Amino acid sequence: MKTKFLLPFVFLFFLSCSYFEDGSEAFQERVYEFSWCSYEEGFQVQDLNNELIAYIGFLKNLKEINDLNVIIKYLNPALENEYYDFTWLDIFENDLERNAYYDFADNSEIFKNWLSSKDEIITCDTQRQSFYEKYSSKNYLTSDGDQTYVGFCKLKDGYELNSFLEGIKEKTIFREKTYNKVILLPQFETNDFDFLIFLETNFFSKDLNLIKQIEIQNACKEIKDFPTNSLLFNTYVVD
Repeated sequence: MKTKFLLPFVFLFFLSCSYFEDGSEAFQERVYEFSWCSYEEGFQVQDLNNELIAYIGFLKNLKEINDLNVIIKYLNPALENEYYDFTWLDIFENDLERNAYYDFADNSEIFKNWLSSKDEIITCDTQRQSFYEKYSSKNYLTSDGDQTYVGFCKLKDGYELNSFLEGIKEKTIFREKTYNKVILLPQFETNDFDFLIFLETNFFSKDLNLIKQIEIQNACKEIKDFPTNSLLFNTYVVD
């Protein structure tokens, strides 16, 4: 098992909180929740797949009875690393649906049984990292085997975030139909980065550097250990 979830680069990349404090604003945009996970010794992907049947049943009940749809993605890093085996991504339509999901989960024996079996197979960082969707294209349907690229940026002094993001939307990569393009902002203030660029595509590249591709590298601070400010995953949809 890889146990180094709380290394500095993890905090650097996705340092934020999962749940809103009382009185905080609820967002109407889609919410992306990331968890960094590793397999327990002796377990592998197939073991997790076998246990997913119960969880998928829970999700189908939510959709059919409560009209609550959660998109689940298994992000497998394209390059092996010592920190984690995969990233689990939950996507909710908004904060209200996310909160409803957790309320139903807390009261579901099916969900509790799934958690119990899951915890024998994988260990995940207990602090989920949450973002809301600022801009996106809605016409791309992710398929198993597609690639997900993540670029992350901490703006240098002198740049204003909102106007800078408006300029990014005009870049060529954001106008091409072969991509699903999303800009993600952390739901809580962090000193480590200002935004993420989340891109899904069936156009394969081993080293797509999003920050360089959209020509904003001069505006972003270089992050130690990640000179390209990018990560690459193979994507699998849990359904």
